[in-house]
Amino acid sequence: MSAPVFDAITLEVLWTRIISVVDEAAKAIVRTSFSTLSNEANDFACMLTDARGLALAQNTGSIPSFIGTLPATVRHFLRAFGPEGMRPGDVLITNDAWMGTGHMSDVSVLKPIFRAGRLVAFSATTSHMPDIGGRLRAIEAREVFEEGIHIPLMKLRDAGRTNDTLIELIRANVRTPDQTVGDIWAQVGANELMERRLLALMDDGGLDTLAGLADERVQAP
Repeated sequence: MSAPVFDAITLEVLWTRIISVVDEAAKAIVRTSFSTLSNEANDFACMLTDARGLALAQNTGSIPSFIGTLPATVRHFLRAFGPEGMRPGDVLITNDAWMGTGHMSDVSVLKPIFRAGRLVAFSATTSHMPDIGGRLRAIEAREVFEEGIHIPLMKLRDAGRTNDTLIELIRANVRTPDQTVGDIWAQVGANELMERRLLALMDDGGLDTLAGLADERVQAP
């Protein structure tokens, strides 16, 4: 399937609308997060990528380091699971320091987005947790094992079914279980919001793929 070519007006309309999607998701995190790290310190980011893990847009107030690592995290999941290992209703999670931001207190939550049974995009968020276990002052840790509970690349939800064992493990290993898990669910909600808004955008624009939008480049005259 060939990627569409966009004229300047259509590209601007799509671009403006997709920015509004990630900005709305950011507002959802601020409204629903349990800790002040998100709703006051703004220590999070929301992003959309295409099916290849190439960045489409990030919220306007996002943390630069997070938007630099989130597309790479998406691609790590693609290599680990493959598109064929992902299904509608999946929610992916990790705080692996080498697959994410380099800091285990930052939890990345991703959602593969499907349209007509085909993987078309990912919604992705990263948020700094109020606590992830380990040493109180993570900067004093001499090895990654001292930083807290390690969540490898895995599914928080598998085809819509929540991994309750993982939730209990996280709660048992952090000092602020309600806030930490509450912030993770705020991320899940933001990812689901981005999924709904993006699919509506694709329906309105008659888009079967986002590859062309991701590949679009502004050419100098």
